[in-house]
Amino acid sequence: MRLYKVFELVGLFVLIPLLFYFDFIPGPKAIPLLVVFLVALTYLLFSRKFNRKEFGFNGYSGWRWLLLRMFIATCVVYILTIIFIPDRLFYLPKNNPHLWIAIMIFYPIWSAFTQELIYRSFFFYRYKSIFSNEKVMVLLNGILFGFLHIIFRNWIAVVCTMLVGFYWASSYSKHRSLMVVFVEHAFVGNLLYTFGLGSYFYVPDF
Repeated sequence: MRLYKVFELVGLFVLIPLLFYFDFIPGPKAIPLLVVFLVALTYLLFSRKFNRKEFGFNGYSGWRWLLLRMFIATCVVYILTIIFIPDRLFYLPKNNPHLWIAIMIFYPIWSAFTQELIYRSFFFYRYKSIFSNEKVMVLLNGILFGFLHIIFRNWIAVVCTMLVGFYWASSYSKHRSLMVVFVEHAFVGNLLYTFGLGSYFYVPDF
């Protein structure tokens, strides 16, 4: 069973991104993501040992620290935009406000929530038996989260999401709260598309 889970993990979190990268999966990339999300959600809902409190804030109390992290994230995203693509600063809200508003509404649910459930709630529950050390699990989770973003075909997307993936994996490991990592992911994602770095996180067939 343990070996089976290893192959399953590799298939879901390594093979599928590679198939996307080499265009072996036709059609919009969001469809397979949605399928995996629904399978993962169904698995968690029907798993008796899974604590459903983990879907919520699960007693989280570090609100001041969360707000501080959001402030830091805002500064970092702004600075990175100025460094790498200053001409794209606030490009979307200024030039296509309707698309920007749509992203602000739908990105948190369609992208951030689905990714966090798969990469945090499902990953940490389904594959915990593979790892004897949860720190190793956190490390691998961050690496795999960054690896997913090879579909955007640029190193900035991969490196940035890997670094933030380490943090969100560590946060989930400590607090077991899907909502906390979802809120941060949604906030940071919307920052990217607002300030301009979202151009590194876009493919036309997503």
